Amino acid sequence: MRLSFFVSALLLAGGASAACASPEVEHLPHDVDVEDSSDDVDAAADPGWGDADVNTTDADRPLEEADWIVALFDEGAPLGGPLTSAPGVNFAFLEIADAIPVELTQNFSVGRELFMADWDPAPGPRAVLDGLGPHFHETSCVGCHPTSAGRPPTLLDDGDVAPGLLIRLRRPDDGHWVGDPHYGEQFQPRALAGVAPEGAVHWQPHPDDRGLISPEIVLTTSEDAPTLHSETRASARNSPQIVGMGLLEAIADDDLRALANAQSEGGRVSGRVHVRPDGRVGRFGWKSLHTTVLAQSAAAFAEDIGITSALHPEESCTPTQLDCLDAPSGGASELADSGLEAVAEFQRYVGVPAFRATTDDAQARQGARHFDAIGCADCHTPRQHTSPDAAELLASQAFFPFTDLLLHDMGPELADAVGEGDATPSEWRTPPLWGLGLVLQRSDDARLLHDGRATTFDEAIRWHGGEGLDARQRYEALSPAEQEALVHFLEQL
Repeated sequence: MRLSFFVSALLLAGGASAACASPEVEHLPHDVDVEDSSDDVDAAADPGWGDADVNTTDADRPLEEADWIVALFDEGAPLGGPLTSAPGVNFAFLEIADAIPVELTQNFSVGRELFMADWDPAPGPRAVLDGLGPHFHETSCVGCHPTSAGRPPTLLDDGDVAPGLLIRLRRPDDGHWVGDPHYGEQFQPRALAGVAPEGAVHWQPHPDDRGLISPEIVLTTSEDAPTLHSETRASARNSPQIVGMGLLEAIADDDLRALANAQSEGGRVSGRVHVRPDGRVGRFGWKSLHTTVLAQSAAAFAEDIGITSALHPEESCTPTQLDCLDAPSGGASELADSGLEAVAEFQRYVGVPAFRATTDDAQARQGARHFDAIGCADCHTPRQHTSPDAAELLASQAFFPFTDLLLHDMGPELADAVGEGDATPSEWRTPPLWGLGLVLQRSDDARLLHDGRATTFDEAIRWHGGEGLDARQRYEALSPAEQEALVHFLEQL
């Protein structure tokens, strides 16, 4: 069975893609309304923009300089605080931060080896690295996440979907979002010998009226396998860069709540925390599902590689997947507690790439001013602080991740009809921007946004809707030179 999953402003409004005209193709259900943009505030008239005309030159438009700009350009404040790597580091996204004390390096190194290792089926020749599958998306963590070589492939030119992009499955059920009855919470295109893969994943480009491309995901289930539930919806998820996770984890929940409250009291945006069942604030993942690096790591091992742990002791087989249930297993904890903690430790302390703009880079500085002036910094909060109660190395630190870690409604432009936890289909956590410039620099085909639809910062900005619409309109009102300066600044992060 071939199923096509696609959401755009057109489809959400009730239109149909020509690529989906076949009666064998089911379209993704939707429940998101399209807002009429005719009443949108003109970018040049917005009080936050000032009274400058959109056609004035860069020199004519006075821009205030925020304190974070002074800190980065004049004071040499390190982007990742104590976790900043030396400039020009060769193995970005894999090296330990320079300031890490020697007593932490051994566990970091063990975690890095587990992060980079290819896992084997159980029983395997390496007991510490067996337990792959039965269903899986990739055989290693590094097969999905960006490294010094750039981002792994995602949406390929021939229509294939590479491991850098995974497919989440959800359906509404009594006010909650649950997985598909047969395929579970994630579509797994790979499996061990003797176990049927769940199917194949392909994509088709769908241009909007501006010429921007979004991916239409096509799932083809295996022969003789059940079809997806009629209400199951799919969401493509792009793998993020792994940097500074320990700093993000060390921000106090109350500080994130205070930031959300401040936004709701008159800001241009209004983000909210994603409170999880244990009462803590989520901060990791595209929907802020996970509260800690450990929880995020355990979920990724279970769902992406099929590796069990104390936090996820059961294989990701549904009751109807009998061949999966009968497959050899490495047990309830294929990844020992010590190994899981080591992987989390690696992610906490991997170095943040240094800010690459020099003090005399006038274009980058001007781009930073525009980033601040048009409202990008409202959600992509430049500076954060860790709690004084965090681990010694991380406590009471200032750093610059360019995220508020809050959920924001990004409108129908970026909605994909899949909610998770209490996050709606159109709500997304503000992704940190640090390290993304380096990812793009080192990748032949880097992809941005949750489903990899954007290939450049410019495209990513132009996809912003909902709470990000005003900032997008202000960006579009900039001159080409001003837009280029803003993008140049982002490339230095």
